[in-house]
Amino acid sequence: MSHAPSLRLFLLVGLIIGLAGLAPASPATAADGNAKAGKAIYEKHCIACHGKTGKGIGTLPNLSDPRTLAGRPDAQLFEKITNGGQGSGMPAWGGVLSEPQRWDVLAYIKTLAK
Repeated sequence: MSHAPSLRLFLLVGLIIGLAGLAPASPATAADGNAKAGKAIYEKHCIACHGKTGKGIGTLPNLSDPRTLAGRPDAQLFEKITNGGQGSGMPAWGGVLSEPQRWDVLAYIKTLAK
């Protein structure tokens, strides 16, 4: 009785599990996001309140002003996109956009402030 098929199956499963660990991780900063993809998401979900250029409608922060984002770490900005701003009218996008999409939006927003 040969064990070759069992050994091949064992090695194949091991290879699949090993390759799964090589999957790309989610972005960890806006620099890891895709600003081009973020622009499309921004235009679909954010433009109504933040405007085409990021200036904001009414009392919303001016995202096109570099001072607005200065000193705020990407993690803090990502958290605001994810969980919204209590009392600010900013909705939480964590249940709507995937984590990479939220990083893409942040990458795009950072291009507005240049």
